[in-house]
Amino acid sequence: MDKKKIMCAALISVMALSLAACGNKKVDYGMNGGSDDAADAGGISGQLDVPDSCDVTFDTGESKLSSITLKDDDIEIPDAGKVYKVGFDAVNAPCSGDELKTIISKLFDETSEVRWQSADAADSKEILDNTIEMYKSEIEKALANGDPGYAELLEVELVKYGEERKNMSDELPLATEYKLNEHYVAEKDGIQRIFMAASDAEDGDGYNNSYFTYDMTPEGEDKALVSEVPGTESTYEINVVGEDTYDGDEKNPITEDEGLGSAMKLLDNLGISGFACTETEEAVRAWTGGSYGEDICKKPDGYRFQFGRKIDGIDVVYSTDIDTVDSIDTDNLTYKGGVDKAVISVDKFGVVSSTVYVYADEDTFDKEEVKLLSWDEMIKAAGESIAKYYKDHPTNYGTVEFNDVELAYVPCADESGNKYFVPTWIFSQNEYNEDYRCDMPLQRVYINAIDGNYIDIVDNMKKMGMYEETGRK
Repeated sequence: MDKKKIMCAALISVMALSLAACGNKKVDYGMNGGSDDAADAGGISGQLDVPDSCDVTFDTGESKLSSITLKDDDIEIPDAGKVYKVGFDAVNAPCSGDELKTIISKLFDETSEVRWQSADAADSKEILDNTIEMYKSEIEKALANGDPGYAELLEVELVKYGEERKNMSDELPLATEYKLNEHYVAEKDGIQRIFMAASDAEDGDGYNNSYFTYDMTPEGEDKALVSEVPGTESTYEINVVGEDTYDGDEKNPITEDEGLGSAMKLLDNLGISGFACTETEEAVRAWTGGSYGEDICKKPDGYRFQFGRKIDGIDVVYSTDIDTVDSIDTDNLTYKGGVDKAVISVDKFGVVSSTVYVYADEDTFDKEEVKLLSWDEMIKAAGESIAKYYKDHPTNYGTVEFNDVELAYVPCADESGNKYFVPTWIFSQNEYNEDYRCDMPLQRVYINAIDGNYIDIVDNMKKMGMYEETGRK
C-alpha cells in the first residue's frame, strides 16, 4: 500500500471506534434493522393509522409564507412495534492502550508481528521507492508532452520523498505500546493490515466521539487490478458510486451478500453493537493510463456499505446535514458533535477500507416506552407547530413544499444537558443534487412524535454540546 493510499484512508476515515466498541458486546445487525417486537399490536403503521401517501396543506399562521404543503407518495414507516424515549450517555472516549491492543488482536492475525508507524511517516522504504519511481515516470511524461511547469512541480515533491527516505530505517519498529493517532501495521501470508485509532477528546476539550481506520491490502493487489485492463498503469475507486457512472454490462466480481458478509464480520470482530446496514452502493473502479493518467475504463468492483444506529428497528438520525437548510443559519456555528456510523468498502480481495463512528454508549440506554400521537393527531399538531417554527425561524422561500416525512429517533438534551433519543417526525423538502448524487434538504422541521411540538434543531444541538460559536458574522 503506498503512502498516498494510507494517508487518504486516514483523512477520509477520521471518525470511529470508542470505548463502546472496546468490549465484547452482542452484535445486532440486519439488512432492514427490523425488530422482534414489530408484530406487537400490528406495528407502528397500524397503531398510528399511517397512510401509504399523503397530500396535506397546512395553515400558514403568522409565518408570512404563502403556503406550506406536504406531499409524499411513499411514506416509509419503521418495522417496529414499540417506541421509547431513550436516555443515554456519550461514549467514554478515548480507548486506553490496553483496549487498543485488544482491538488490534481481533483485527490482526495473532501470529502476526505488529509494527508501529508514525502517522506522519511513510510506511516503508519499499513503498516509498515505488512512490519515487512513479514520480520519476510522471516527470518524464510531462517533459515529453512539453509541460515543463508540471514537471517542475513534481520534481519538488520528488525531492521531499528523497529526503524522507534518507531518514528511514529498512524496517518498521515492533510495537511495544499502543497509542492513539498512530498507525499499526501487520503483514502475513501476503496480506497487509493497517489500523489507526484517534479521538477528539484526547486533550480533554473535544466531544466524546473517537474513531479508527482499518485497511487491508493483499500483496500484488495493484498489479492484479492493473492487469485486468491492458494499457493501464494504475487504478482508483471513484468517490461517487452508482451504476450510472460506468458504461457497459460488466458484472460485479462479488455479490452484494458476499460483500455485506465481509463488512458485518469486521464490525463483529470490533464488538460494535446496535448498528444495521442502512445503505448499499455499488463501488466503481477506474483504470487509468496515457500521458496524464486519463480514465481508460470504469467498471463495478465491489460495494460500499453504510451502517447506522437503529433502536429496535428505528433509525437514529443526527443533525449533520443541515447546512443547506434555508431556515437554519449555521454561518456562526461549527458542528463538532458525534455520530453513530460506519462506512465499509469491500472488493473481491476483502475489506478495502473502513471507518467507524461511535457516539452513544449502548450500555447506558434507559428505555421508557411512550405513546405516540396518531397520524391524524400528529398532522393537526404539526400544522400549528410548523407555522410557529417558520414564524420563529423565517425562510427566504415564499412557499414550503415538503416532499418527504419519516419517523426516526433524534438525539436531544434538556437544559441540564441530559441526553436522550426522542421519536420524531422529520419533515423535509429535498432536492436531488447531481454533483453529490444525493438528496439535500432545502427545508427541514422536526416534530416531536409524542406531543407534536417542534424541536429547535440548532438550539437542541447547542444543549448537547454539538455546536460551538465561531465568532464569524
